[in-house]
Amino acid sequence: MGDGASGTGAARPERRPSWLRAALLSLAVLATGSALGAAAYHVERSRSIQPPDVRRTTEGWLVTARHQREFSGLALTDEGLFWQNGASIEYLRLDDGRLRLLGPGPGMRTTWDPAADGRYVVWFEAERQASLAARAVVYDTRTGRRRPLADVGSVRSYPAVSGDVAVWCSARAIGEPSINGLRIGGGGTFEVAPGDGAPVVSGGLVVWATSRAGPFVAAQLASGTSWPVTAGLPGGRLTGLELAGRTLVWGQSSSRAGSGVVSAVSVDGGETTVIAENVTGLSGPAYDGRTVVWGERTAGGSRVMAAGGGWSGSPPPTAW
Repeated sequence: MGDGASGTGAARPERRPSWLRAALLSLAVLATGSALGAAAYHVERSRSIQPPDVRRTTEGWLVTARHQREFSGLALTDEGLFWQNGASIEYLRLDDGRLRLLGPGPGMRTTWDPAADGRYVVWFEAERQASLAARAVVYDTRTGRRRPLADVGSVRSYPAVSGDVAVWCSARAIGEPSINGLRIGGGGTFEVAPGDGAPVVSGGLVVWATSRAGPFVAAQLASGTSWPVTAGLPGGRLTGLELAGRTLVWGQSSSRAGSGVVSAVSVDGGETTVIAENVTGLSGPAYDGRTVVWGERTAGGSRVMAAGGGWSGSPPPTAW
């Protein structure tokens, strides 16, 4: 067989390895892997992230979640409504009803309730709920873009936003929890104070409760000073904490029916004002500097109540 082969003519020269051929082959493998990975990612997202149905009615936009998911963390700006839906952060434009998915980003499977104020909407994303490597993300309603802000470690509270300041409670992989913040326009994160709690912010003033029943602590970012807020606490678990200007509004309730109380106090001291008491099934309150709103249960169902600011001498709370 060797003789026959040699008789067909001169032996073919050995083909030299081509670096160009190897590079092209490597690029092809990489491109195929990237395409398959991207396809798998989009398939996974299409299965795990199902946007709600949006329909216009005579009373406004009707938003219905699918697959038994719940909305949480409703945040309202002039441009639209933001919320968490399962693992998603979603944005509904109120002018035309267009729905946009803002998160989570690639590689992230968990999000936390968003917070909004004016231009910015901030939320957290992580690979899993108990991750030590969550990150803060911001959506700019003026530019229509989202971008990562900073690593926040292990999340211990939802964010709160006022202007370009965001605050939250988190703990690094090694270290105790602390109240942290950042300025969205630039700069890294900073520690407001050590401690555990869910902070609220108004301008450069931050307030948080040191436990589920209080008491409260305030901190001024410009000076770095902090002080305890003297307030009459009726007892029971905090149901909500809101800050506007230098007025703090909160709700407290125990498991006993009719134990809910909505109160307000100045962070600079003074008497605590009781806005509502003997409330059953208290939720909230929310406060924008003018009106306090909360939810409660009655014999006929549930209702939303509102009270004007000032409270002393103001008309009694009314149902909405």
